Amino acid sequence: MPDLPKSRKELIQQLESARKSRIICYFTGDRKNQEVQIGDDALPIIAQHLSEIGKVNELDLLIYSRGGNTLTGFALANALREFGDIIKILIPFRAHSCATLIALGANEIVAGPFAQLSPIDPTIATPHGPTIEQAGQTQFLPVSVEDVANYFELARKEAKLSGEEYMADVLGHLAQRVSPLALGAVYRAREQIGMLASKLLNLHIKEPDRIEHITKLLARELLSHDYVISRREAKAMKLPVIEAGNDEAKLMWAIYEDVAKELTLWEPWNWEKEVQATQPRTSTRAIIESSNLKHIFTSTYQIKRVTITPPGGGKTGRTDTLQITAIDEGSWKKV
Repeated sequence: MPDLPKSRKELIQQLESARKSRIICYFTGDRKNQEVQIGDDALPIIAQHLSEIGKVNELDLLIYSRGGNTLTGFALANALREFGDIIKILIPFRAHSCATLIALGANEIVAGPFAQLSPIDPTIATPHGPTIEQAGQTQFLPVSVEDVANYFELARKEAKLSGEEYMADVLGHLAQRVSPLALGAVYRAREQIGMLASKLLNLHIKEPDRIEHITKLLARELLSHDYVISRREAKAMKLPVIEAGNDEAKLMWAIYEDVAKELTLWEPWNWEKEVQATQPRTSTRAIIESSNLKHIFTSTYQIKRVTITPPGGGKTGRTDTLQITAIDEGSWKKV
């Protein structure tokens, strides 16, 4: 393989030429303290890229993400089908949770040697869930679908509680800690994720037993949402995974590294360091890019160091703290 191009645009164009396809890259950053997820606000931006590309035979989505809104992922996977006869997902590195769900709608998952998928069981954030008090504010704790399911498995398998009256007590104890409405949302989410996965797999797989096998593994049987699925295991799970060729894998990884550099993924966002700047600070947190179009998602903050004086105005008890004002919580911009 000749030397890699220097610009990301050239990298994308070279990968398109090698694959005889059109490519959209979607990266949501996981930089510490600046994490961002797949969300509805990205859909209109991706629509611009799809419209610019137009209807093609093969359309590829190169993705890097730790996850996000499952319904957004479902909508995105279906939108790709409107513009490409054959859809392929390119994974140089992480494609977790919602990104894995998106991959289920593809005819092929082209995985580099470091590619990762993950379970698709969601975590539910609801005002009916458990809360904690932190810094004088009430925060709602997310409820893991699999944590709830495994609580009942613990009662059945480890405590050997199988009778209806025992399981009713188990449910009653849980309902004292987690609102029944939150438990209902958990059940709905578990059923919904299985339905979404099945619908996406049905777009290109016509074997019901295979679809059921994949869905059960990803939505129910891997136990931990943090479990990492390598490309070898993904193939064993009967997912439509193919290994990227050496040249393809190098180009995919080069695009990832270039985006990671722009998003500063390897360096945590340090509020103490940023406060030294006198001007508002802007962080680039996500990127959507194709060969002729690029958008970035940024957030802008004004950061100041302030001194809090206790009642009475005495010097004793004064504390220094950071005052962080979000000038722009986050928005997409064409660059």
